[in-house]
Amino acid sequence: MSLSAFAVKKWPIVVTATLLLMVWGVYSFLTMPRREDPEYTVRTCAITTVWPGVPVEKVEELVTKKLEEAVDSLNEVDKVRSTTTVGLSTIYVDAEDALPSSEIANVWDKVRARVAKVQMPEPNIVPIVNDEFGDTHILVLGVYQTPMEGAETIDERYRYSPRQLELFSEQIRDALRLLPGVAKVERFGIQNEAIYITTDSSNWAQLNLKIRDLQNLLEARNIVAPGGNVDTREGRFAVKPGGEFNTVEEIESTVVGLVGGDNQTSQVYLRDLGLQVVRGYEDPSPLLCRFGDSQLSQPAVMVAITMKSGANIIDICDRAKQRVRQMQEDELSLPPDLAVTPVSDQSQNVEAKIGDVVSNVIGAVVIVVAVVFLVVGLRTSLVMAANIPVVVLVSVALLPMFGVQLEQISLASIIIALGLLVDNAVQVCDQSRTNQISGMLPRPATIDGANTLAFPMLNGTLTTIAAFAPMLIALIGSKREYIYSLPVTLTTTLATSWLLAMTFCVILAAAWIRPPADPTQPSAPIPWMWDRCKRLLRRGKPTASTNPSIDWMDRLYGSSARFAIRHKFITVGGAFALLAIVSQLPVSSEFFPKDRRDQFAVQIWLPESAAIEQTNEVAKQVERMIQTISPGVDAQGQPVERLRAMRTLVGGGGSRWYLGWNPEARQPNYAEILIRTTDGRYTPDMAREIRQLAQAGDASRGIGPITQARVIPKELYLGPSAEPIELRVTGMGEADPSALRRYADRLKSILSQQTGTWDIYDSWGVAGYQLHIDVDEDRANLAGITNADVARTLNAYLSGHRMTTFREGDHLVPVYLRLSQEERESIDVLNTAFVEGANGKIPLESIATPETRWEPGKVERRNLNRVISVRSQVESGYSGNDIVKNVLESPEYQQLVADMPPGYFVEVGGSLEESAKGTAQLAVSLAMSMLAIVLCLVIQYNGWAKPIIILATLPLALIGAIPGLYFTGNALGFMPQLGILSLFGIVLNTGIIFMEFADQLVKERAEGSPGHGPIVGLTRAEFHDCLVEAGKLRMLPIFLTTATTIGGLLPLAVAGGPLWEGMSWCMIFGLTIATVLTLYVVPSLYAIFAETFRVPPVQVARSSETPNMETVAAAE
Repeated sequence: MSLSAFAVKKWPIVVTATLLLMVWGVYSFLTMPRREDPEYTVRTCAITTVWPGVPVEKVEELVTKKLEEAVDSLNEVDKVRSTTTVGLSTIYVDAEDALPSSEIANVWDKVRARVAKVQMPEPNIVPIVNDEFGDTHILVLGVYQTPMEGAETIDERYRYSPRQLELFSEQIRDALRLLPGVAKVERFGIQNEAIYITTDSSNWAQLNLKIRDLQNLLEARNIVAPGGNVDTREGRFAVKPGGEFNTVEEIESTVVGLVGGDNQTSQVYLRDLGLQVVRGYEDPSPLLCRFGDSQLSQPAVMVAITMKSGANIIDICDRAKQRVRQMQEDELSLPPDLAVTPVSDQSQNVEAKIGDVVSNVIGAVVIVVAVVFLVVGLRTSLVMAANIPVVVLVSVALLPMFGVQLEQISLASIIIALGLLVDNAVQVCDQSRTNQISGMLPRPATIDGANTLAFPMLNGTLTTIAAFAPMLIALIGSKREYIYSLPVTLTTTLATSWLLAMTFCVILAAAWIRPPADPTQPSAPIPWMWDRCKRLLRRGKPTASTNPSIDWMDRLYGSSARFAIRHKFITVGGAFALLAIVSQLPVSSEFFPKDRRDQFAVQIWLPESAAIEQTNEVAKQVERMIQTISPGVDAQGQPVERLRAMRTLVGGGGSRWYLGWNPEARQPNYAEILIRTTDGRYTPDMAREIRQLAQAGDASRGIGPITQARVIPKELYLGPSAEPIELRVTGMGEADPSALRRYADRLKSILSQQTGTWDIYDSWGVAGYQLHIDVDEDRANLAGITNADVARTLNAYLSGHRMTTFREGDHLVPVYLRLSQEERESIDVLNTAFVEGANGKIPLESIATPETRWEPGKVERRNLNRVISVRSQVESGYSGNDIVKNVLESPEYQQLVADMPPGYFVEVGGSLEESAKGTAQLAVSLAMSMLAIVLCLVIQYNGWAKPIIILATLPLALIGAIPGLYFTGNALGFMPQLGILSLFGIVLNTGIIFMEFADQLVKERAEGSPGHGPIVGLTRAEFHDCLVEAGKLRMLPIFLTTATTIGGLLPLAVAGGPLWEGMSWCMIFGLTIATVLTLYVVPSLYAIFAETFRVPPVQVARSSETPNMETVAAAE
């Protein structure tokens, strides 16, 4: 008993099991973990080392290089990248992709162990290893003050201090930490408090007090130390000596000495020495944060949430926002003029994408019902359409078993599967209907049709699965984890589709599909209208066709197919010539497109020598520019505010608020403005306007150009992030910086000649002046001064020396000694400064000479070599990969490479490098897919001829796919490549089922013929008739599959967003062309193999021996 016969016989069991799985699918859909991007292990950690005030080359030599050599020797490390700036070393360590995700934590432990063994130049320098570098925050909330109701501005008397904002954000953080699914809550933009003891250089020089002496006095006064225990009969008492500082006044009242004679002495307090003690905030602050909208820009603190693995992003974000509202409105624990506004909320994007999938499933059902109803009839359309939600829900019920979550890749997989799963139901229903029209009863007709198609459809499903499943083997590391849900979802959906087509769909078809009451009269709307038109033309005479629904299509296809088969070599040659022509179309390559999102960022870069105050002023200028251009008009011409919110960070990049966004390290010359628009449609225009205004200004709106900084609006890309254009000039080992700069400058000149580039720069930035103190060793030795004394004293004067810690509950405030602001902002202080040594205080100018030198502000390294990366942004409508390829082919570049001495070379980086890596792994996957497909076909046909015929049709999909990308302006990226694989699966299914019906017709005709023809007893004309008839039998289901698939893809192509557009247009064009060509090229190839290469199409059982082809050639 076949599977279909069993399903029909035991239909209550099958229907019940299917319904239960559907219910479970609904439950799984509602409870499955949701996130924006697939969950994968970030194989990068960051090692940060701070050595304040030390020049770049010293930090590189004594810190960066040593740490790089220590971790690079680990076998599990793939590459080591570093950036060294004044006083800061940042090293990024990338683990091997082939490592299992479970081993990554062990790798970071080994990195920590190696780092701990490296001897730092000073004992207080401690490298910090951060292995949470890749955590993405799903929700970022801005905490800031707003004007009270009815007021336009904030009354300065009631403005919240940074400390108050910190306390409010702490309340919010503590509340959000308790929510289920929250992994951690971080804060950014906190202004840390500090207490400064300030003096001027002349006053301090006169005091008989050294920095170390004052530190010892303060620490002895400000103690937290045990005083032991007292055991008495009443019990044990812990002794706690008093002495902590409780107020700033107590610091001022610290006794620093005694004055007077033996009979009368007086205490000298800190305040008596002309030292000022002020409680304030770190100055300069290492990171400044503001929140703004179209009207205001206020100091803020950011609260960012990271979700746990397997959690539901929508639930977490909803609970977090609801909890904040509860604190504001119900508990009243937050004041009414404190706003908490989302700056980045990934849950909204996830919800929209899930809504797209649901609407596409509904749309697919409606389209199937509409198309099949118009062409075939209502009953058949309902059976076909019912199969779609059933397959989707049953597949969703099974997906959690394989660890699949709802994210953009799995959602994309479901949408791709919609175009593939329709085919099985269409084939079964069409064959049931055809058998019933030929006279069979519904149940036997459906079972017989399903049995006829079972193995071909199974093999077609397996070959389609084989196109995707090898990704699980070929892709490794993060790429495999990122793409994991794609092959798993497609495999599960396609296997489920075949199984339900053989069972549940057969039951529905046997119960619902019925033949027309009068086979000569059309029942569906389109055939009925066609028949009425013909009757009018024939003056009311009825048609004589037994299948009037498609008789005109039969005639048209029959005549054209016979012509194509007779001229089979011209047909096949013409198809492949057309492929050769369209393959020359200039389709750009880009692994992932831009995301059409309501977010983008503006990066602001000043020269490396810039102070954070300078960067802050430019950031404020850009903020005002953004607020000025916020007013716009919508599609209906109505005025609208385009800016919803913006978050500004000055001094670093803060958090990773988007998977494809790499936050910059802390550096005073960098600022980042995250902009959230009111609609994603406004993002490209606002980004373009900001760039134009920053470059040229607009006098009519009072906006001047920004000439002192690079202002780069950056739209977001889907998938992993990479620079659109990057070329790395590398010098082996400690290469000459001037030579590297010289080659980088030539490379920038070459790039500037390319159309479509802007913001061309190199990663080392602009060199700047550094102030060196050249110590005369002989004089210093005579004065009892060491180089360490000079560095320690100057660092205390200018940056501040930590004296002790002021404790306020669990709040710790550092206490520093430093010079006054006026002296710290002037180089002249070096002329009056005194250095503290073993013999007292010595004038700095007596032992050292200040000198300014021109030095690099940044040095980058890669795999232990110095490297300068030349980068550029790309104009809209251009492909960075194509521009890089043009550069590599230019004579100027070839000359540059020829001029480089040994040890210097140029590498391609950025998007092209990442695309090449991804494409290489996909190529391995494609090769494995081809092997698996060939194996499936050879097993089915037990030979090579028919598999070759079917495989030869695969390139036909490209004839439409490539023009589809070219004419719609889409690049051949990752998603279009998946679309092409889907097209291969559809073409394979079409070819396999066509071959099955052609073989069946040839065999039936040959067994009933006298056997005098050259092709298994058939004449060429009879053989051609079989091929044409097989095409007619498959034409309607092929047309229905194509029409329903295209109908489901059109909404995605028009309004589905950048992730779907390229794939959808690729499949629409490719499917349209491939469907037509398959019906002509497959029979033509079949005829070539049977007639020219004399490959028997089938094995025919005949009592008399079939004459060989030579003896009956004259029979033609």
